[in-house]
This record gives sequence, C-alpha cells and structure tokens, in this order.
Amino acid sequence: MALCLPGWTRAPAQQANPHLNPLNAAWQSVGPNQITSQSYGNVTGRVTAIAIDPADASGNTVYVGTTGGGVWKSTNAAGTPASATFSPLTDTLPVFSANASTVAIPSLSIGAVSASVASGTDVLLAGTGDPNDALDSYYGEGILRSTDGGNTWTLIQQSSDILSSAPNHSFVGLSVAGFAWSSSTPGLVVAALSQAAEGVLVNAPDTTYSVMGLYY
Repeated sequence: MALCLPGWTRAPAQQANPHLNPLNAAWQSVGPNQITSQSYGNVTGRVTAIAIDPADASGNTVYVGTTGGGVWKSTNAAGTPASATFSPLTDTLPVFSANASTVAIPSLSIGAVSASVASGTDVLLAGTGDPNDALDSYYGEGILRSTDGGNTWTLIQQSSDILSSAPNHSFVGLSVAGFAWSSSTPGLVVAALSQAAEGVLVNAPDTTYSVMGLYY
C-alpha cells in the first residue's frame, strides 16, 4: 500500500481518475505501432511514466515518458482508443543544442513525468534517465522543466544547495525515478534521483557530486 505524508499528494498519474474503466474491461492498444527488429521480432518502445494533467477536468491531456523517445502529449486521450493521438515534445530542444552554449548531452531517455497539482499553472517536469536496471537503461542529463505545457523547456542539471559552503550536487549521469508535489504548498515538489545501469557501466555520474536521494 502506498502512503502519502500529510499535506502531500501522489503524482497525478497515480491519483483517482473519474474516467476509469471497469476492472473487467478489455485493454485496447493506442500505439505506437510495432516495428520489426532483426533480433526480437515486433517490438515497441518502453513507457516509463504517465501523467494526467490535473488542470484538465476532462482527462484528455496526458503526458507520456518513454525510455528512448522523450516526452509525448495527447489532448484527446479520454476519447475512443482509435481517436487518441500523441505528439512528441522533446525531439528537438534548444537546451541540448551546442548553439545554446550548453555542453549537455541530448537525452531522450525519460524516467519520470509529472504535472503540477497547483491550479492555474502549466508546469511540467520530465526527469531524464531510465532508472530501470537493464543494459539499455541510459542515464540522464538532469530535469527538464516546462511552464507552458511542454512547448518549451529548460534544463536543471544540479541542485541549488542552501549552504553556500556546500557544493551543488550534479544530476548528470543519474536518472529520475519520480516526483511528488505538495498539495498544500504550491510549487513545492520532491524529486527522487536514482541511477541507470548504463550510467554505472560507463562511470557517467561524478564520483563526488552526483548523489542519489531526494531533492526538493
């Protein structure tokens, strides 16, 4: 049983949804379509996170995080399965461009996605890096943040520690396992930083400043 601390709420993807189907309803695929691989036959990508936008009472606005395809958005997810469509949000990002004076390595590996529970906001967080323990679980470059529902993004690559004498902790080389928003303090969110199997193999995290744990 999952527990929530007083004043906290689960991430939107785990909250009760008034549009739930009966437990005995048959599952229906809404895509993406399978492709044929040389070694494994028909395959599709792995979905790591689903977040329902709490600001959309209709339940139509849904964000999906994938292990190698970035973040996708649907604005008609509550309709019939055949009509549900998803569009990519992170295929091309200025924060991963060399022309933007950044050294961040492009990352389409997403471990967690969450929309703010505060009313009147379009804040969306996407944690890069796949926290699953597989050889194709790639590490991330930090936390992507959008204030316009995924149209534009900024990249948070490290903590901002309270103590001026303490160094900031790097998120580069790690993976984000989840987010939890406060239901009583708008803007307050906790992020769980984990590791990715591929990151461990190539020594991607900084040995001193990349620290797994909870950050707020």
